[in-house]
Amino acid sequence: MVAFKASAVAGFLKSPDPKFRAALIYGPDAGLVSERANILAGIFAGQSGKTEIIRLDDRDLAEDPARLAVELQTLPMFADKKVVRIAAGARLDVPSLKSLLPTLNDSALVVEAGNLRPDSALRKLFEGSPIAAALPCYSDDRTLAGLIDAELAEAGLSIDSETRNYLMTRLGADQAMSRSEVSKLALYARGETSVSLDDIEAVVGDAGEIALENFVYAASSGNSVQALRELQRLAASGTDRGAALAALGRHFTQLHRVAAAQAGGVNLEQALKALRPKPHYKREPQFLAHCKKWGAGRLAQALPLIQEATRRSRRAPDLEASFAERLLLTLASRI
Repeated sequence: MVAFKASAVAGFLKSPDPKFRAALIYGPDAGLVSERANILAGIFAGQSGKTEIIRLDDRDLAEDPARLAVELQTLPMFADKKVVRIAAGARLDVPSLKSLLPTLNDSALVVEAGNLRPDSALRKLFEGSPIAAALPCYSDDRTLAGLIDAELAEAGLSIDSETRNYLMTRLGADQAMSRSEVSKLALYARGETSVSLDDIEAVVGDAGEIALENFVYAASSGNSVQALRELQRLAASGTDRGAALAALGRHFTQLHRVAAAQAGGVNLEQALKALRPKPHYKREPQFLAHCKKWGAGRLAQALPLIQEATRRSRRAPDLEASFAERLLLTLASRI
């Protein structure tokens, strides 16, 4: 009986234990879930090329409730083994699935699901089975940074840490969409040796950036009601709260850098000009106002609070809404 943490999933996919014949891949990022399901299906299929891969969903089970059992228990006619991928929906019967898991021989099963609570029957089934794995998938800054580095390296491009951080603020929560944006960026920068801020400004969509900016600026203004509203909008659009808190941490770090420079005798506007990456020019007046409102001392006190809330959200994704709400209320009380 093994309950995998999100941080262990990448390692599992690199070297899965051969005893596992089934896996549940779940999480709020549909793109990441799909990518990892593809990887795992390929692992189960092996390198022989003599594997049949079947994909099912609720429509198939509506037409034939026994379809999943038939596929798992029937040997393929023109292949040595079979991998069945199914999108979890209302018609996926967990008790029936429980009886099927021990019968997997030459077949393997990959179940894709959205975000599941700890008390989910489907999640409990896979966490409790000796031959099945439950693999949580949550996007975070480390996952996104790795995606950026891998995609750009494949295109022969490098990116420095500040430019990468800025790119991360421009990408949304969906892994597949982020990969598409980075691929587009690599194509645009083809022929160069590295990716610049100008390249990012030219081709990477800013819808995710605007939504995150609305949230972080509402939080740094001390308007907890608006910040919570923006955070709920982000969550509804697919951005998990942990990623939003990470963006908030980067925002407060930038505020602190400028406020600390001013405290050291540097003109506030000059400190802003030296910032990399700079806030969007339309946000500069608001950014400077928030620097003055907080001051270097209180910003320094706020940063550990944000870091702790972000850390807790990554360790306990099911409680991230509570951690985020408590943090925003705390920040509002500190101004």
